[in-house]
Amino acid sequence: MDDTVDPRDDGRVLESNRLADHLAIQDLVTSYAHAVDDRDWGRWESLFLPEARIDYTSAGGIEGSPAELARWMPRAMATFTFCMHSTSTHEIRFTGPDSATGRVHVFNRNGAEWEGRAEIVDVGAVYEDSYLRVGGTWRFASRIEHTRYITGGAFADLIRTAAEATRDDHSTPFG
Repeated sequence: MDDTVDPRDDGRVLESNRLADHLAIQDLVTSYAHAVDDRDWGRWESLFLPEARIDYTSAGGIEGSPAELARWMPRAMATFTFCMHSTSTHEIRFTGPDSATGRVHVFNRNGAEWEGRAEIVDVGAVYEDSYLRVGGTWRFASRIEHTRYITGGAFADLIRTAAEATRDDHSTPFG
């Protein structure tokens, strides 16, 4: 996504059809958060176009298609006893009649049992998205996670170290 934002678009009043599109994309992002938190990988996968690209490497994860990540996610998330994704500060820019880009802040609080202790693992990130409308439904065409921080106890330290190693050598420690 282009980092340059045209300030003339800030605060622009959307036409009624674009307002509906804006709300539908926001709903898509909220549905994503709930699908992950509910560990509903079928629902999660359905939010993406089949050919979409997803990149979680900044958090120590993998990059791939929705089908590939839907198979990977249950094992990658198994250590967490709960997840609570909160998304905010959502910026959406329409790039065509049926396309848009966006970025959204995510705060992800996770519970984990690690070395006999309950821990909290907090992750702060920015999702960089592209969206396409197919028929009357908006879907993710791509999602890249840009992890800004991972904090918590010993398990968070392990994840942070693995994420840094993944960024350095492109391996997949949680693969």
